[in-house]
Amino acid sequence: METVEFSDMEQDGAISFVCALLHASNISFFEIDRDECTLEGDNFSLEAAVELLGVCENDLDRVLCSRSFEAVGEILTKTRSLNQAMKSLEALIKAIYGALFSFLVKRLNDSIATKCGSKKAAFIGVLDIFGFEVFEVNSFEQLCINYCNEALQQQFNRFVFKLEQEEYEREGIAWSFISFPDNQDVLDLIDNKGSGILPVLDDICLLGKSTDEAFLNAMYRKCDTHDRFNVTTKQRANGLFSINHYAGQVEYSALYFVEKNKDENPVEATELLASSSVPFIQNLGKFMSTVGKSTYPMGGKPGKVKRSTSFVRSSVSAQFSAQLRILRNRIEKTSPHYIRCLKPNDELVPDQFDSAVIADQLRCGGIIEAVRVSRVGFSQRYSRSAFVDRYRVLASAELRAWRKRGGRKEDECCALVEYVAQVLIKTEKPIKRCSKVDKIGQSDGSKLDLMEVGIQIGRTKVFLRRTAFEALERNRGLMKSWAATRIASLIRMNIVRSSYLYFLEYREELEAEELQREAEEREWLLEQEMDCKYHSSMAIATQNMAKSLPVLIRSAKSYKWVYFNNRWVRSNQIPQNHESYMTWA
Repeated sequence: METVEFSDMEQDGAISFVCALLHASNISFFEIDRDECTLEGDNFSLEAAVELLGVCENDLDRVLCSRSFEAVGEILTKTRSLNQAMKSLEALIKAIYGALFSFLVKRLNDSIATKCGSKKAAFIGVLDIFGFEVFEVNSFEQLCINYCNEALQQQFNRFVFKLEQEEYEREGIAWSFISFPDNQDVLDLIDNKGSGILPVLDDICLLGKSTDEAFLNAMYRKCDTHDRFNVTTKQRANGLFSINHYAGQVEYSALYFVEKNKDENPVEATELLASSSVPFIQNLGKFMSTVGKSTYPMGGKPGKVKRSTSFVRSSVSAQFSAQLRILRNRIEKTSPHYIRCLKPNDELVPDQFDSAVIADQLRCGGIIEAVRVSRVGFSQRYSRSAFVDRYRVLASAELRAWRKRGGRKEDECCALVEYVAQVLIKTEKPIKRCSKVDKIGQSDGSKLDLMEVGIQIGRTKVFLRRTAFEALERNRGLMKSWAATRIASLIRMNIVRSSYLYFLEYREELEAEELQREAEEREWLLEQEMDCKYHSSMAIATQNMAKSLPVLIRSAKSYKWVYFNNRWVRSNQIPQNHESYMTWA
């Protein structure tokens, strides 16, 4: 808030004011009798709200639990019932919160406004468009939001479709009128003076005893024959009606339409804020009274303020319509760029794309219709220089020959279009064919019909239909692929040629190195062979020795081990006359 030049008092006051509203929403009432009630003093939120608002409890009780009105020159006071007091509290919170919001918006606008005097400065604006709304129960708020979406959709249609055809006319190319959906009839149903839904609602709100039933009867009577308006017998009985919007049919409930459209700020709210001991809230009360005086009559234009006794405060629908007209006028004076945001699924989870949900959003946003119209018309367009830069690869040799014959630089685009059109006629099987492709600037005299090919040359641009664009891109891709293959083959040839030339230059040295390497290999193999023979003879000798070793051992061993006199001794150590011993081999 410091960045946008809010003072410390304004920052503290705004935050405290929001806290006061939060506490005020928790205030409760004590019912005295059927038509009278008072604030419940034991409620903690009451004390906090009174302190933050800077008012006394008695003043707040008087504003919420009673109302004053003038009759026959006298000021009369009437108490409110419990239900009426609760409604009054809701209206008070809504009114002063709306005043805070308007004050903050004004301060922000004043802070970021350019200081350039009478000179108009360029600007960049970002408009966040609220989406089309369809709920189980749709009320006055949804009608206003969908009305705004209808108006902005028409703006988008005009920008995409009508400006498209205006560019064709500006470039001087041959074209046929392209039909596009126009939702002007829906806008007439909603805001047409005298017969629209919102003007009828304003007329009903002017009456002394305006009710939702009176609004419904007047609306059924004036709108029943409209093609976009639908109402069944069951809907009539339940106070409902349907409108066929560009995004689909929506059913609305007329309950509380009159009350929401009036949305009268309580006079007591302004007086209560003005009596506050907090300077910020006092200023907010003055701002609130100023905003109330700057309104304009129902159905009137902004800027005209009447101060006579016949002045009628502007309704919500009239303010909304006037602000929407200002917005549309501002958009028409700019060069808009549209960014469409799509919700991938209804579960609000990542990495999950529901094609049906996305397709429905594209249809509701008019994107599918815009794509259809673009594909019917000339969907691709290039400036003349950009077209030559992109597609000269299709006729590079022909363009060089054309320049040698005296072709001018400014005629290069027309010459290229003529050549590629002949190529497309031959290769893409259109209505007309030709036996051969003529050189650039050397046609056989027959008039080439570019319209049938799908190419048009404007004053500054070249326009392509979808089929012609796809054919040119396909041929351009083939040419680039051939060029890439050709470049790769030349590089490979150069690599192999360089290797061969190197071999020719150092042929004798390479052959000598090869002979030396072969001699070394033969010597190594001979050594390995000799080693193998040596090891083989040694193995045979070792084997023969192993066979004779047991015989030698047996012949050398001429005694046995025997157990004699409690010990083991050799048999040749025992006397010959003793035989009582154990033998152990």
